[in-house]
Amino acid sequence: MGPGPEISGFVVLLRVLLFPLFFLSAWVSAETVKLDSGWSYRWGDSAFDSSGVPLWTQQSDPQAWHAIAFPADPPDRADKQNIWFRTLLPEGDWRDPVLYISSVDLIVEAYVDGRKIYSYGHFDEQGKGTFEGWPWHMIELPSGSQGKPIYLRIFSDYKNIGLWGEVKVTERSELISSVINESLEGIIVGVFSLVIALLAVVLACMQTERRMFIAVALYSLSAAGMVIPGSPVSQMLLNAPLVWDYIGALGYYLMPVAMALLMETWFKDRSVRVYRMVRWVSIAYIGLAIGGSLLGLVELSNTYPAFDFLFAISLVLLFLPALRGLSGFSRQQWAVLGSYGLFAALLLVDMGVAHKFLPWVKVPIPWGSLAFSVVVVLIAVIHFNQTQRELKSLNESLDRQVKARTAELELLSYEDPLTKLKNRRFFDESFEREASRSKRQGCPLSLLICDIDQFKHFNDTQGHAAGDEALRQVGLKMKQAFRQSDLACRYGGEEFVVLMPGASSADAVARAEELRRAVAANDMSMDGKTLPRITLSVGVASWPGSASRIDTLFARADQALYKAKRAGRDRVIDADFETYSPEGS
Repeated sequence: MGPGPEISGFVVLLRVLLFPLFFLSAWVSAETVKLDSGWSYRWGDSAFDSSGVPLWTQQSDPQAWHAIAFPADPPDRADKQNIWFRTLLPEGDWRDPVLYISSVDLIVEAYVDGRKIYSYGHFDEQGKGTFEGWPWHMIELPSGSQGKPIYLRIFSDYKNIGLWGEVKVTERSELISSVINESLEGIIVGVFSLVIALLAVVLACMQTERRMFIAVALYSLSAAGMVIPGSPVSQMLLNAPLVWDYIGALGYYLMPVAMALLMETWFKDRSVRVYRMVRWVSIAYIGLAIGGSLLGLVELSNTYPAFDFLFAISLVLLFLPALRGLSGFSRQQWAVLGSYGLFAALLLVDMGVAHKFLPWVKVPIPWGSLAFSVVVVLIAVIHFNQTQRELKSLNESLDRQVKARTAELELLSYEDPLTKLKNRRFFDESFEREASRSKRQGCPLSLLICDIDQFKHFNDTQGHAAGDEALRQVGLKMKQAFRQSDLACRYGGEEFVVLMPGASSADAVARAEELRRAVAANDMSMDGKTLPRITLSVGVASWPGSASRIDTLFARADQALYKAKRAGRDRVIDADFETYSPEGS
């Protein structure tokens, strides 16, 4: 059974054209139940009996399943690629119920009563598959399935795994109406963008400054390539999700190329090299990503994260040359920057939602694109008659954009501003990478978890400023105690972690003891006042060694830290060995 409804393109087109009458004629408002809670998951893949029934759908093994609010990216994934989700289908008065899912990373099968009722993508004998597009899914629910559990079998080698967006049970007719309704703005904007592109091509043939109109045409085609494949109704018109994804990816990846051309045209007296660099780097990425995907060297889904990072940087770089000589801006240049800033902000929010930095919300990308398209085509038409004026009123708007963009970049920083050590985000990403490398190369990996003893009491008696100074001093001692290859990070509050690739348990304990002594012997003062000395408790775990499995390394080190606290603090404890205490104790 393929994704989406089986409905003719002619009927869809007719419903789009008669959209207002379509809803006036609706005689019933179908109930819709969102499935955003009550899920559970199980890592791995189920075995199947001789009849093709998954054993996990027949077995009652509650301890193997774990509760989760929404079926996406459960904890402890590591390098796991197979997962099952399950939940109970709601009761409701539906005549033709369907389960709607906005998107799945990456391929999925659905089972009720052990019977497969839906499949998107192909699972091989090992339970794996390949990326086949990001469609929305309409799963027909069999009669009598209400109140029964539904099981979703999923494979993903992408950075995310599971469901994304909305998950709900509703009437089929209600869903189709909703899809058409949600698609109207995208189709309107897409068609309008295609008209602008055609107009720009005609003007390019008539005007002397053809470069600008070519840039407008390229941008409009790029915008249409983004919003039309992203409209749900496109899947109903042509049920070829991977084709739409390639069109969408090409439109998306062309966006910085078109923007660089437009900026180079409107700000030609600025640094042209930046615009050309963005343009050619983006063109090179398009060749590598789209070409590599078509040749089977890389899956299209895995080309998005790197491009999003590249695009976010490009959005900032395109502004930098324009920041020189603001007083010389014309009204047209300010209009370009303002509308582009709005569209760029929407794109950044959309990236945040796509990569789950932000909660799911529908971002009005089509309207942002439309706003920018209207501005660029109007400026292109009246470009030769405009003069420099009304610059001061727009200066504050640009400053706000620069500050907002600077704040966004600071949020993405990997550095803790107080201690100048790396932060938790950096540690989490580095741990996965170093753990995989250690397993692959057979090299040891040690982890230290450090905690300042009685830090709350120190803060309460000495003040928060003194507490900050204590944290800075610990950060300084950590930089002095460890190798350049070691990753020292502030994990949160008064807790620090150190990841030591290639270090044995003995090496890690020695370094930890050196750090403990240095902290205990350190004299601190602030504003001429001597502060009490602080001490450090450290838990150490190593693989192979105290941690039999590398993914338990953090838990083992945390247990050792707990033992150090209970044993009297100011000491180092290895996960499986003796206590290393201060000299003389």
